[in-house]
Amino acid sequence: MTANMKPNAPIGIFDSGLGGLAVLREVRRLLPHEDVLFLGDTARQPYGPQPVEEVRRYAVEITGYLAQQGVKLVIIACNTASVAGREAAQGCFPHLPVLGMIGPGIRAALDASQGNRIGVWGTAITVDSKAYDQLILQLNPGMEVFGATCPELLRLAEKGQVDDRPHLLSLAHGYFQPLASLGIDTLILGCTDLTCVRDIAEEVAGEGVKVVDPAQEVVREAHQILRDAGMLRSQKLGSGSYQFLITGDDQASFASFTARFLDLPRVEVERVGLAEVKAAS
Repeated sequence: MTANMKPNAPIGIFDSGLGGLAVLREVRRLLPHEDVLFLGDTARQPYGPQPVEEVRRYAVEITGYLAQQGVKLVIIACNTASVAGREAAQGCFPHLPVLGMIGPGIRAALDASQGNRIGVWGTAITVDSKAYDQLILQLNPGMEVFGATCPELLRLAEKGQVDDRPHLLSLAHGYFQPLASLGIDTLILGCTDLTCVRDIAEEVAGEGVKVVDPAQEVVREAHQILRDAGMLRSQKLGSGSYQFLITGDDQASFASFTARFLDLPRVEVERVGLAEVKAAS
């Protein structure tokens, strides 16, 4: 971190949509005094089906925009963007810690796994990249890793359409069975949108499978980085505040879901144009 950064500067968090709110929820729990600037790139969601190069560009653009707003740390609260663009974003903004979802989730899964067989749910980019597989095997060559995409479950979760529990359970059962047949003992929710249906995942996985949510782990990592750098916001300033921006025009629905998900009485969401976001990089 550079000397001109201030402890009272906000943490920047971004995702393609609602899923990144899972990370913000953990910030509220583990770093309650921190201010947060949250950006949902709803105009360009979903990231999962798009080319890796495009998603990499989005990650660099949004990191640049958040840096311009004066954040002290950025969390890419999206597994797809973490795989595609975390290294590029960190390289473009070396003064600013840029955290992704992959490493923290893996460390938690390795701690949880008893049978050395880990499953990963995620988008096509995340699963096809084998980012989880490669890093897990680097850290523990004795592990076996199996990835599975769950597109329809992700589509509903990223839109906040999570009220039809029977339908969600049916989808989740279908996506989980191939992993269950391989005998996994740990399931990584390799997309922050899946945190919205974590209870569904835990129900279909059953008591014998540990479900790992990387959102909690990445916030723990952020806490350690800020603490070691002396950049935690003073507790004397009270609870943190949250600013919400989206690139699309769905402010009302985004605000409604956010208030419900974070248990807040009221949420205001502002729109920021893609031209402004792109100009910052």
